[in-house]
Order: sequence, then C-alpha cells, then structure tokens
Amino acid sequence: MSVLTIRISEKEKTTLARRAKEEGTTTGALVRRMIQERPFTTAADLLAEMDSLMGDKRLAIRKRP
Repeated sequence: MSVLTIRISEKEKTTLARRAKEEGTTTGALVRRMIQERPFTTAADLLAEMDSLMGDKRLAIRKRP
C-alpha cells in the first residue's frame, strides 16, 4: 500500500474533521474516497484541479510579518 503525505493547515484539518464527522467516517477514509472519486493521471492534472478549487485568482493572501 502506498503512503501519501499531504501538508494542510490547522483550519483545513478542522474542516476535514468536521466533514468526516458529518458523513460518519474517519478523516482517512474521507480522504481516500475523495482521491478515488477523481482519478489523476499526472501531477499536472492534480495541480489543475487544485487551482480550480482555490477560488478567485485575483484575490491576494499576504503573509503577516
């Protein structure tokens, strides 16, 4: 079995845990299902999907000093 490591923020972790709880499953099972729903052939496919989910590209997020 392959292992996939993904870095997500605390806010994303909270959102993922909430969605998993709403669906009555674990976060790992939810992530596996999400990955299986949409097969990605290449990393470019994955990046294109990620960009489409990021929202309006005109919005800027600035890091706090």
